[in-house]
Amino acid sequence: MPAIERPELLDLPARITSERIMLRPYRAGDGAAIFKAVDLDRQDLKRWVDWVDEYPEVVDSERYARRMHAKWLARESLVYGIWALDESELYGGISIHSFDWKVPMGEIGYFLHKEARGRGIATEALKLLTGMAMQVAGLNRLWATCDAANEASWRLLERVGYKREGHLRSERRTSHGNLRDTFVYAMLAREWPAERTPLA
Repeated sequence: MPAIERPELLDLPARITSERIMLRPYRAGDGAAIFKAVDLDRQDLKRWVDWVDEYPEVVDSERYARRMHAKWLARESLVYGIWALDESELYGGISIHSFDWKVPMGEIGYFLHKEARGRGIATEALKLLTGMAMQVAGLNRLWATCDAANEASWRLLERVGYKREGHLRSERRTSHGNLRDTFVYAMLAREWPAERTPLA
């Protein structure tokens, strides 16, 4: 894959769908849904991510939704909500950020609220976003990190075909101040056949 010189001109889909879910960028008015998804699972999410306390009220989530919409338009960060097809429920979020457009590559991140887990939703969302990144955006590499203790997260990455590239020992502190090990996973464009994820 060649370097991408003008990423803000990339023509990317504003909706990516499967039979059960839809990914779409956050926009004004999504703050209440984001707050609800985070608030359903605040204590458990804090075990794995350090951003939960940045959104103590709906207004904070609304500010986040609007900032992420602007970043999506500028192709600085591609943050999608994981929605039911009729948009009646937000299951969580998935994103590509920390771009290096010369490679080109980006880092994947995701979360699901507890009531959406164990239903294959995260697997569908990760397949959809990986397919879009490789087939439409033209990325050569996607990578992700997760707490080595977060088995559900690293098993999701492996289920979709990401390969573990590293085990970083005592690499960072958790939101509770404890040292943690981090796994690094990645997917290359040549490892992602186009027929795997037909985009709707």
